[in-house]
Amino acid sequence: MASTGLDSFSNPADIGAMYPGVGAETAMLGILVALWLIWHCFQIRQEEVEYREAVKLYREVGMERAMHHATGTIATADEVQIKT
Repeated sequence: MASTGLDSFSNPADIGAMYPGVGAETAMLGILVALWLIWHCFQIRQEEVEYREAVKLYREVGMERAMHHATGTIATADEVQIKT
């Protein structure tokens, strides 16, 4: 069994922090912020691709047909009543 090397808790002020990675908090925070920013850049890039594909689809088949079904399938012209 691992030991902390402490015999008594008679003076808790002298003990200090007792968890792994003491002193590495700043480095871990920096890594976390960097990963968070990288994730945001990746997410923005992926959403831009989806947006461009959606715009292309809307231009090809029309908004009414593309948005008719919630299942993601394109409606036929007979299924959509185009309002004029």
